[in-house]
Amino acid sequence: MSVNSFLSKDKDLKYCELRDVCKICVGISFKSGSYRDKGFPLVKVRNIQDGQITLNNLNYCNPDDYPHSEVIRYGDVVMAKDASCGKVGINLTDKEFLFDSHVVKFVPDEKFLTRRYLYHFLLNKQDEIKEMARGSALLGIRKSELERFRIPVPSLEVQEKISSTLDKFREIEREINLRDKQYEYYRNYLITGSRSSQ
Repeated sequence: MSVNSFLSKDKDLKYCELRDVCKICVGISFKSGSYRDKGFPLVKVRNIQDGQITLNNLNYCNPDDYPHSEVIRYGDVVMAKDASCGKVGINLTDKEFLFDSHVVKFVPDEKFLTRRYLYHFLLNKQDEIKEMARGSALLGIRKSELERFRIPVPSLEVQEKISSTLDKFREIEREINLRDKQYEYYRNYLITGSRSSQ
């Protein structure tokens, strides 16, 4: 059953602006001089890859220097609002993070919206959201524009069904990508003797 099939059969379906069902939190500005070799990890745009937060190339800071900052926890959904605008990720790690001013975190009102449904919706709308970016030196999306972005909001039960279905497809996609990388590795090794994929 397609997502549209789920939506069309839901008598509780309504269309809302994100600001009506979700809070959008912008990260804070960090000075590069405040970075440390260890401490509390910091998510930047480069740490949002393939729909997830990655632990590669993390910067660290002292959280005591930023006592009122929002924190990214397990299951939280984030998006790049500058540079690679519209790039969406979810935190599936066991770590908590601060995040810089080029990243936003979405905090859905759980009476209306689940995080997983919001994640899949935003993932599906990345190109459309990217088109909202403005600027010359650095492309960016205004928080106020993101807040006005419209989202179909079915019942929580339907959201769970949609999320569960799409989670399975994401897992299949990840497995296929992993197999492709394994294939490239062994192909290169067997043909050229090189252990790295091209």
